[in-house]
Amino acid sequence: MQSTIRRLLFLLLIAGLFLTCREKKVVETGIEFVKVSGGQFQMGDTFGDGDSDEQPVTETRVGEFYLGKTEVTVAQYRHFVQATGYVTEAEKEGSGWAWTGTKIDRIPGASWRNPGFEQGDSHPVVNVSWNDAMAFCEWAGCRLPAEKEWEYACRSRGEKIKYSWGSDWPRADQGGNLADESGAAGYPFKNWFKGYTDGFVFTAPAGSFAANGLGLFDMTGNVLEWCSDLYEEYLGYLPPNREFSSLPMERSRVLRGGSWADDPAYSRCSERAGQDPSFAYPFIGFRVALSGKP
Repeated sequence: MQSTIRRLLFLLLIAGLFLTCREKKVVETGIEFVKVSGGQFQMGDTFGDGDSDEQPVTETRVGEFYLGKTEVTVAQYRHFVQATGYVTEAEKEGSGWAWTGTKIDRIPGASWRNPGFEQGDSHPVVNVSWNDAMAFCEWAGCRLPAEKEWEYACRSRGEKIKYSWGSDWPRADQGGNLADESGAAGYPFKNWFKGYTDGFVFTAPAGSFAANGLGLFDMTGNVLEWCSDLYEEYLGYLPPNREFSSLPMERSRVLRGGSWADDPAYSRCSERAGQDPSFAYPFIGFRVALSGKP
């Protein structure tokens, strides 16, 4: 009996050391977290002007969690790659999607290192697939946020707002890095936030705009963010609209938040899309979450 207890205590000690080690890796990367208190909120298209895959609006419960203050940056992802030797899926394939100067196209050598436009260390990493993001999380001892956590946090604990800053049109730093006038001058947008200029064509340094009510940056804009969930039937009985993902539901993963290339309709807090977990693109990145205190 005593030997069994000793063995269990030893295993618990090892598990504790392992978890501590992994949590330190999160700290090593410089990721800061914001505590998000749990609660209930109306999840989905509460304004009635969204897409069918945002319905039905449903009362949803979210527990307490911690969410990255910003999207994972180029420097943070590089730290992971240098520590592990990880090779992203685009690098393994030898080609990826990048800006060519006139359009985004698949070209040899494109990856998170080379999206076709200049990025500094503080910019959000792009061209990372869901699988690439999960590899980072496994190494760092964190996870991707659940879709309901993401929307709850974007809306400052479930407030009825369209964008992370509120429901009005963005202005000055009370907005985000979106499809705007400055972007339209350098990128062939079909639609954008008319009359709004954020000063960036592509990605912006993380935290360039005002935080939302919880102290989270770039919940609207900069890059689309992977969530952990499968892109499947939303909160009730309606299936996703095939316009947003042509892939089987059992394969697609959720993307949230809008990006530097997204217009008013696609930048809303409740807007959702799905993509293959191996897909990487120059306006897709991620932020991380923790269930417990970092």
